Amino acid sequence: MRKVYIVLTHTGTLLSKIIKNFTKDEFSHSSIALDVELKQMYSFGRLNPYNPFVRRVCP
Repeated sequence: MRKVYIVLTHTGTLLSKIIKNFTKDEFSHSSIALDVELKQMYSFGRLNPYNPFVRRVCP
């Protein structure tokens, strides 16, 4: 059986600080990895780090 590793972080961006303040949690972002060394992780991010509301719409 394969294991999935969940990595919780706080990136320090303005949006992550807002999320952290709202949720009162220590972490505001999560990633997953499939190897114990965490050499390759999967995460979702924004196209523009300074604007969390701009999205790319795929056809």
